[in-house]
Amino acid sequence: MIDPVLTDLVRLTADVPAEDDQRPTPCDDFDVIALRRHLLGWLGYFDAAFTDPAGDQRPDPFAFTGPDDFEPVVQRLSATITSAFDGGLATTTVNVPRLGGAYPGSAVLDLLLVEVLGHGWDLARATGRPWQPDPQTCEHALAVLHGVIQPEYRGPGMPFGPEVTVSADAPALDRFVAFTGRNPAWTP
Repeated sequence: MIDPVLTDLVRLTADVPAEDDQRPTPCDDFDVIALRRHLLGWLGYFDAAFTDPAGDQRPDPFAFTGPDDFEPVVQRLSATITSAFDGGLATTTVNVPRLGGAYPGSAVLDLLLVEVLGHGWDLARATGRPWQPDPQTCEHALAVLHGVIQPEYRGPGMPFGPEVTVSADAPALDRFVAFTGRNPAWTP
């Protein structure tokens, strides 16, 4: 499920004009450039985790400063994921201290999917670009979130805001976004 989402992320982030860098995003603490760096930092973090599952040396995802180019980062991450999962990483324990410990590789891949789907939506909304991941992928990511987001992870200073109420028959991406605490109708 992750490959098409990563491919679309490269498309989404290509050729964003510099004047968009300071635009607000649905993430209150980030403008577009800060959100791009945040996402690139996390892509590097996951790449390191899949490269050395047992290791505890990971780049600080919050310290990423550039270059601001998604294509080589995504290409490297995609190759790492393919190689790691061909080698049995789905059932290998992966240490991800920034995410609270060690989990099966398949669960870490799900966390990467959630990160990319959510922040891909954020960037798309902030820059007025299309972001239409496969509904089944969004349903899967939403199920992952239902299994991991506890009430104590929501609120000021936490990774997620309070859940936004949407219709049960809303599109899967809208329900996913709303569960993360973002309003699917958000505009800059």
